[in-house]
Amino acid sequence: MAYRRSVLVLAMATLGGVLAGCPMGDPEGPGARGVVSLGEGVSTSALKTLRLRAVPASDTPFDPDNPQFPGPDVHGDNRWGALEVSLDGLSFPHPYEIGAVLGTTDHERWRVFAWLSADEIEEQSDAPKSGEPYGTTTVDIDSCGIGYGGYCTVTEGVDVTIDQRAP
Repeated sequence: MAYRRSVLVLAMATLGGVLAGCPMGDPEGPGARGVVSLGEGVSTSALKTLRLRAVPASDTPFDPDNPQFPGPDVHGDNRWGALEVSLDGLSFPHPYEIGAVLGTTDHERWRVFAWLSADEIEEQSDAPKSGEPYGTTTVDIDSCGIGYGGYCTVTEGVDVTIDQRAP
């Protein structure tokens, strides 16, 4: 009887260990969290909305003379949720978080864009218009591990300084 109990306890412990290593549900989605700051000489006057977007970063270095902004044709795994915040009463530096709520991505490196838009908050805008101030940075997303594959979780400390003008 003691032998059977020992085998049962050992089997349950083994099963518990296996289940503890197995994914249960979806992981926290990939994302970035930090603060948006204004660079020297950047003003919010005549502007109405702070906008943030993120897209997978390309292998080529970012060229501020020919920036490749996110566009309306970026969908699915190649885009996180958008963030729009009214500038009315907003102070900088301003905390933000952008990303997917749940799931994984096949893209480890992402480019975050933040810009000040003259458009109202409810107007659609996927990239800064000519002359609008923007900033950008990249973020590496952590691996989800063997249980899920891909990349997931929100990366902290991804700060963006709005210090350039869209051509």
